[in-house]
Amino acid sequence: MRSLFARIFVWLWLAMLSFAVLLVVSSPFFTRSRASLERWQRNVEEHLSQRAEEVATRIAQGENWQVPPADHHGRFRPLPVFVMRPDGSPVDGPEPPSEVVELARRIGRTSQTVSERSGMFHMVGRATTAPDGSPLIAVSAARRPPRLVDLLDPAGLSWRLGVLTALVGIVCYWLARQLAAPVAGLQTVARRLAAGDLAARVDPRVEARRDEIGTLAREFNTMADRIDTLVSAQRRLVRDVSHELRSPLARIRVALELARRRAGSEAIPILDRLEAESDRLDHLIGQLLELSRLESGGLSGGTEPVDLAELATEIAEDAGFEASSREVAVIVDSPGPVVVSGHREALRGAVDNVVRNAIAYTPGATKVRIRVEAQAGWATVTVSDCGPGVPEQDLASVFEPFFRVEEARERGRGGAGLGLAITARAAALHGGSATAANRAEGGLEVILRFPAQGNPVGCS
Repeated sequence: MRSLFARIFVWLWLAMLSFAVLLVVSSPFFTRSRASLERWQRNVEEHLSQRAEEVATRIAQGENWQVPPADHHGRFRPLPVFVMRPDGSPVDGPEPPSEVVELARRIGRTSQTVSERSGMFHMVGRATTAPDGSPLIAVSAARRPPRLVDLLDPAGLSWRLGVLTALVGIVCYWLARQLAAPVAGLQTVARRLAAGDLAARVDPRVEARRDEIGTLAREFNTMADRIDTLVSAQRRLVRDVSHELRSPLARIRVALELARRRAGSEAIPILDRLEAESDRLDHLIGQLLELSRLESGGLSGGTEPVDLAELATEIAEDAGFEASSREVAVIVDSPGPVVVSGHREALRGAVDNVVRNAIAYTPGATKVRIRVEAQAGWATVTVSDCGPGVPEQDLASVFEPFFRVEEARERGRGGAGLGLAITARAAALHGGSATAANRAEGGLEVILRFPAQGNPVGCS
């Protein structure tokens, strides 16, 4: 059982039920004055009297007086009926206990029927006469005190145990809920926080508890507040710095254009290089702003039906111009329209980042494949290349901002480690996911999953 609630409930229920059953079952044994003991004694005395009378009658009539061994009554098995002479010596059968011998001698002197409890025995003795005229005494005996099972009343015990089981189960269920519910709530909040919901907090009622769970809830909320503050400050810094860089970058572009007009032909290569670097910086700033917008959950405008197959075809055509210089073919494979509900530009950016990343790392004269299909209510876009792939331990990190598998190579190709981070966040905002895996035949495969149109999971 993996559920904490189930484990607490089962163990509490079994422990309390076992203890309660033990008390119910054993209480007659320890409380000798109870009606169950008296009822048992009456039943035993009645049965012993019948056995002694039956044996005495058989002896007087000259019949076989041995009572069959299987003869028993209720839930107890009496000892064999002892037949003795007035001096206490047995006529036949096993040697009788001393208490039985003493009772037989007294009956031999008085010739009266006697019922007696002595030592460990409950005895009933009756005098009789054999056909030859010799006096004999028949003593029927049973051990006392009775065994525990002798005192139990199955009819009454069964319904008591049934009611007890139900009551104990209800109490244990309530106790288990009280113990496990706060932990389950804390688990839910932790999952929300891990998924990026920085506003997730533990219920104030749990936080107000004065036990270890309440302390844990307060510590968790303190941690969540700290994380929220740090992440918000980081996002605000990135956003503010990106905005602030736009103005000097615009002035640099203007200065470059003026310098191009005044400089001679020998300065043109240098100015071209400066313009390329400013374009790269502008692209980086744009990516930072886009990532900041996505991480804040902001997607402008409403959702609309988007055909991912059509979108992938448009992206392949646009990226084909860049890929053709290295003889890389971008191929789209789709059985037909695959429609999702979402923001078209955010979805375009998510897929485009993956495709351009694949083009950058696949060798020349190879292919980048985009496969679009619908599977069990989900739309998947799979982009595969023939590049070197990613070390297994880094596959989960490629979607983190600024992560580079090989920093020098990444910089040489102009990437800043933001494209796949934007892709992952855009997929998450559409209720989907982004994963990466190395292909067996070589290369990297990035899989984007989105809820297909009609799936209840939608954009967030």
